[in-house]
Amino acid sequence: MSYRPCCREVLVAFSCPVLVGGDVNIHVHDATDAEARRLQELLTSFDMVQHVTEPTHRQGGTLDLIMTFADFQLDEVSVDPAGITSDHSLVRCRLTADVDPAPTTQRLVRAWRRADRDSLRRALEASQLCQPVSPDAAIDELFDTYDRTMRDIADRFAPLHTLRRRADRRTPWFDADCREARRVCHRCERRYRRSRSVTDRRHWIDAARRRFQLYRQKKEAYWTSRLAE
Repeated sequence: MSYRPCCREVLVAFSCPVLVGGDVNIHVHDATDAEARRLQELLTSFDMVQHVTEPTHRQGGTLDLIMTFADFQLDEVSVDPAGITSDHSLVRCRLTADVDPAPTTQRLVRAWRRADRDSLRRALEASQLCQPVSPDAAIDELFDTYDRTMRDIADRFAPLHTLRRRADRRTPWFDADCREARRVCHRCERRYRRSRSVTDRRHWIDAARRRFQLYRQKKEAYWTSRLAE
């Protein structure tokens, strides 16, 4: 790994929080490693810290790191077992971030299903629409009568109200099966993190693999169907 001064200086000049993560491929767990000492000196000089303390590779060693400035709040750093999707672990963390609310659309609708059909029929029969029409009536006058009468009846039996709807989900293929697989995987993860047993670790890995396989199948089936349509 090379350390370019321009990259370091650009990062520390940012006014926003900076989070650096990934497979750095430096054995930070080995205090005698020259690259590890050099990285630590670099982080110290820029008032940064490294948060991952567990092995992140199937053969051991902490190679996948998360680095932030010392005053940045970072909670719940966790390391999944290696071997689920690759020989490296998935390193996760929780951080505070401002997220824009999901976009919503709104429109005016009438709840016609809730309207009493018999009362609606009687109102229409008693309205001017069911009265004799003068042969001399102009078309514009008739249309105005129709429009005004229908709006009045609609406002009485099915008043307008605003319906808000979130924008379409970015993962339309994510269904009840996917949610159940996610719940099972999280349940196995919590059990393993409490017990740290080899058996619970294996159950978690198996559940995660089934979950990822199900996601892939659902996604492929959804887009194949959409393309066919």
